[in-house]
Formats: sequence, structure tokens, C-alpha cells
Amino acid sequence: MKGYRNNFIRKTHNVSGFVYEEIDRLKGLVESDARILIAPNHSDNADGLVLYRLAEEVDSMFCQMATRELFEGNFGFRHFIFPRCGIFPIDREGSVLGALKSAKDVLVRIAKPLVVYPEGEVYHTNDRLTPLREGAAAMALTSQKALKDEAPVYIVPVALKYHYLDPEAAMVGLDKQLTGLESRFKWVAKPEESISRRIYRFASGLLALKEVEFLGSPGSGTVPDRVENLRDKLLERLENRHLGKLGSGELPDRISMVHRRIVERIKEEATDETRRACRRDLDLLFSVVQLFSYPGDYIHEYPTVERIGETLLKFEQDLGDGGYVTPVSARRLTFRIGEAIDTREYVNQKSREAVRAMTDVLSERLQKALDEIGPGTHIKDLKG
Repeated sequence: MKGYRNNFIRKTHNVSGFVYEEIDRLKGLVESDARILIAPNHSDNADGLVLYRLAEEVDSMFCQMATRELFEGNFGFRHFIFPRCGIFPIDREGSVLGALKSAKDVLVRIAKPLVVYPEGEVYHTNDRLTPLREGAAAMALTSQKALKDEAPVYIVPVALKYHYLDPEAAMVGLDKQLTGLESRFKWVAKPEESISRRIYRFASGLLALKEVEFLGSPGSGTVPDRVENLRDKLLERLENRHLGKLGSGELPDRISMVHRRIVERIKEEATDETRRACRRDLDLLFSVVQLFSYPGDYIHEYPTVERIGETLLKFEQDLGDGGYVTPVSARRLTFRIGEAIDTREYVNQKSREAVRAMTDVLSERLQKALDEIGPGTHIKDLKG
């Protein structure tokens, strides 16, 4: 099992080295009677597997929730191996109460560290945390109230950041990857342009296709402004159609509300035609998630080899069949353990206020840990 996992990490996800920072923060909690909810950022498809390296480092076993769809395929192999790795399925289209119950069962009855990704999706923005959902904090608080004084529950921020082992070799591979993407659209290569400029041009072209598809004509303005405009218009269209009003709050929460309502309608509606229309809207909602995952200033803000790699990998996935895309060069993963959050400090507050406050603290401490790891290699620092 361990050999299969490590081989998959190395070959499929191209992760060959590991660094552990502030590991004693987690070791101390594992060796105590505390219950632990591990809350990592979610920037890469490798995250779920590499966390077992962290579990081995602290001599523990982590349990992870995974969407039920991940258990499908491979002739039942995943149904056999995943539970033996501590991975159990949840129905993301089911009720929130079901997920809370499963989490409480792990933390209270099984008493093993539980991994929950508060971002909810893989966004491929390793330096920048996206708005956190409140589920992780709610799970920890619910478990603490069930345990009372029996044991404390801690939320432990775990920053995951990937760096290329050989940035120069990675840039060669990324240049070839971008050339391949450009060739799909029969574009004439412009090697005299910087790779950042070529990515911006490619993104603008893809965006124009989506704007014509959904809005009828290409937009004007900067790429970040156009991404935000298209994203918001699509989401507002879906909110009006399925909720009867525009949502408020962070965009991931608004997406979740629309998703939940569409799934409910698929189960409720009597006609096949209406159900097909709802499934088309689920596809449209996925387009909103894709647009949200492209912060238009991500490369321009600080152009590192890693940010370029993340963006091109995202292009490959979104233009492909949604399967794994292996990074172009070997990477090193750094784990940095942030300052833990003691949920006992929040049990006397109103639940909604406590969950919101814990989520805010988690966001601050997780971003702080990411910043402390440091950025990748700036393209101006490349040799040659």
C-alpha cells in the first residue's frame, strides 16, 4: 500500500522531495489526548496522497473525506484500497448534516486526525489562499460540544507548497507545454515574446471563446476584469433561475447554495426535460468554478516558475478530459504547520458567530504559514 502510494506520488504527481517545518506543533498534539482536525490549503491534485507522508512523519494515521465519485472506476480497486488508507466517501450532493455526522464520528468515536480542505476545491494557486468555507470550523465545534470536557479539539492549519527542484529545466518544459497549447488553436508561435505575455494572450483568447458562447460577443478590458464579469454574470443567471434572488457572501458559498438547489431540483422534478436542463446548469456552474480559479493577476503580480506551471497545468486540465496532468518537472513539497486553534475557546459563543470567527482565524494562520514558506523562483532569477 505504502509503495503504491509513494510510486503514484512520484510518477503521476512528480513530487520527489519533502520538507517539514514546525512539525513539533503537530507531533505534540498527536502524542496528547487531543482530537485533531487538519486543515490544509488545496492547491494541487497531489494533496490527498502527500498528506500521508505527513502522517508517517508524526507516526499517526489520518482520515480523509473524499467525494464519492473518486471511488468509481479502476474495477473496484479504489473501493478496496481507499478505506485501507483512511479515505472514506461522502456524498457532496447530500445534506450538510451528513458530512457533520461523519466528521464527528471520526473525531469523537474513532479519535483519529481528520483532514478537511476548507477551500473545498483544488484551485492551483499555491501562494494565495481562496476564501474558506465554514464547514471545517463547524465540524470541529460540533465535535468539541459532543466531547465536552473529555478531550480538546484543535484545528491545525497545514500549509502545502510545491517548488520545482530544477527551475531552469522546468521552464524548458513549460515553454514546450505552452507551445503545445497554442498549437491546438493553430496559433503562430511567437518565441520573441516572454512566456508571461504568451500566457496572457492565450488566456485572453480562451476567454473570448467563452464570452461568445455565454454572452454572445467577446468582452473588452483587462483579462482580470473580463474573467470577473463573465463569472459574475453566469452565477447571477443561475441564482435568479434556481434561487429566485441574487446571493450574498463569499463566492464559494454562493456556488454551494446554487449547487445544492440544482441537485434538489434534479431529485424533485418529474420530467426528463427539466432534469436535463438542471444538469446543463450544473455544467454551467462548473464553468463559474473554473473562472473563479483563474485570478487574472496571479502571474503578473509575481511571475515565478511555479505560478506559470500552475496556470499552464490548469489550462491543460480545463481543455482536456479533466484527468490528471503530470507536472513537467520534479517538485519538492514543503509542509509548514501553523498555530493550532483551540475550539474550547469558542464553545460558549453562539454557533454561527463561533464558526465564522474560527474560519477567519484559520484563514489568517494558513495564509501566514504559506507566506513563511516563501515564494517560488522568480523568472528574473533563472540562470541563462
